[in-house]
Amino acid sequence: IAFSVYNGHTPQQTNVDSPQRIPSDNLAGELEATAILAGGDPFSPTLPVHPAALSAVQMISTWDLDPPGPIAGRRLTLAQWITAPDNPLTPRVIVNRVWQGHFGMGIAGNANNFGATGKKPTHPELLDWLASEFLRGGQSIKTLHRTIMRSETYRRDSLHNDPALLAQSDPNSESYAVFTPRRLTAEELRDAMLAVSGELNLELGGIPVRPEINLEVALQPRMVMGTFAEAWQPSARPRDRHRRTIYTLKLRGLRDPTLEVFNAPSPDLSTERRETSIVTPQVFALFNGQASSARALALAARVLGENPAASELAIERLFELALGRTATLFERTACLDHWTAMTRLHEKTQLRAAPYPSEVVREAVEENTGEKFMFTEPLEFVEHFVPDLRPDDVSPRVRGLADVGLAIFNSNEFAYVD
Repeated sequence: IAFSVYNGHTPQQTNVDSPQRIPSDNLAGELEATAILAGGDPFSPTLPVHPAALSAVQMISTWDLDPPGPIAGRRLTLAQWITAPDNPLTPRVIVNRVWQGHFGMGIAGNANNFGATGKKPTHPELLDWLASEFLRGGQSIKTLHRTIMRSETYRRDSLHNDPALLAQSDPNSESYAVFTPRRLTAEELRDAMLAVSGELNLELGGIPVRPEINLEVALQPRMVMGTFAEAWQPSARPRDRHRRTIYTLKLRGLRDPTLEVFNAPSPDLSTERRETSIVTPQVFALFNGQASSARALALAARVLGENPAASELAIERLFELALGRTATLFERTACLDHWTAMTRLHEKTQLRAAPYPSEVVREAVEENTGEKFMFTEPLEFVEHFVPDLRPDDVSPRVRGLADVGLAIFNSNEFAYVD
């Protein structure tokens, strides 16, 4: 069944259960008029109106927003007006969003509000210049990213040579005299761990995928319109589960707890700027969570697969992949000691694989009678599920190195852009 948009006359229909098909004659039937609704009531139309921009908004551009006809071309006309070369608002909003993504704050304080009630830009000339460069660059987002990231402002150190003077002259950190460290977003943090472990699937496009999430959350009952929604069942193949987070399925009633604890916004609301909280559950998610432990194990297997015997080379490779630099003498010594201690601990530990359950038993209450009842929900994905690398698949030496990798994943240097 294909869902499409139809702009013609409303066709005659005698049976409400029959599918509505696009008529061959789009002039037959009733042409419903758009009108101002009294009190927002769809059954109380007042003055008829035709598609057009608000007069106050239309004044900012000389582009004619009136569509060519009463039916055809309305969406195209709106899109052309938004992207018109002489419409200054669109490029300013875009460059402000991109700037905010890199610096944690926009040049204009409210990314969703460029009106009179929004915060004024701290550097209006810079905002205008970036918008002009964006248009001159063919409205290329990649070119805009390069322009910002190659600038002296972005490449500045996070430490000032006179902190006292900086605190006195710029108490709100609006001058960009230093680069303010920015924590990776929840999606960036997940993608970074997958990239370091060598598991990230960079395939573009396609249908949403379901990564593994905390099993207790995945199997919790969810009420939807008086009935139960299915449990969260992850994609069967690792290459699907390890796609970029932008391609993961978003459900309003069931959110990934790891992403949620790192301030991923709710899909219910528009969020102009994410909060960056530092709370204890983040430690539990990153140090004790299944996702971070699995990525650390894959990272250790990748490193030791490249250097099976050399311990110091393995630590160096771990730092190169995770932090993009070589380890200092202190770090190398500390990591080798920790690796040795954890390996000895794992040698004394017997591991058994914990398979996914094939079904889950639900207990609920009948809405009308109040009676309790139980039912069993099958988990179909288990039949074809291919698990990630598990601790019982590798040697104690690999598991020991994974503990070192997990500590690096929890470091500020990995989690922050500094």
